[in-house]
Amino acid sequence: MTKMNLNELNSFITVYFGQDYDLIDDSDEIAPKIDAFIADSHLAMKYGLIADIDLLLKEADNPEEEFRIRYGSDFDPHLWGTDALSFLKRVRDRISHSLNEAEPTGRQ
Repeated sequence: MTKMNLNELNSFITVYFGQDYDLIDDSDEIAPKIDAFIADSHLAMKYGLIADIDLLLKEADNPEEEFRIRYGSDFDPHLWGTDALSFLKRVRDRISHSLNEAEPTGRQ
C-alpha cells in the first residue's frame, strides 16, 4: 500500500458507502450518494475529494488493488456493478460537473 493522505476520500467512502450508507440514501445506487455528498459539502471538501482521487490514481502502482486494500472492508465497488477505477472516475466527473455548474457565469 502506498503511503498517501487521502482524508476526503476516506471520509467519502466511510460516510456515503460504508456500513450505514442506507442512512444517506436507501437505494443501492451510486449516483444518489454522490449527489448527497455534493449537496452536503462545501467547496473545499469537493476540491479535496477530487485532489485525493487524482493523487490515488497518479501515485498508486495498481489503483484497483490500492483501493481494495484501503476500502475493501467498507466498500467493494464490484458489489455495486462497477470497478474501483470506474467508480472513482464517476465520482470525480460528477463532482467536477457540479463545480462547473456552480461557477458564476462570465468567468474566463
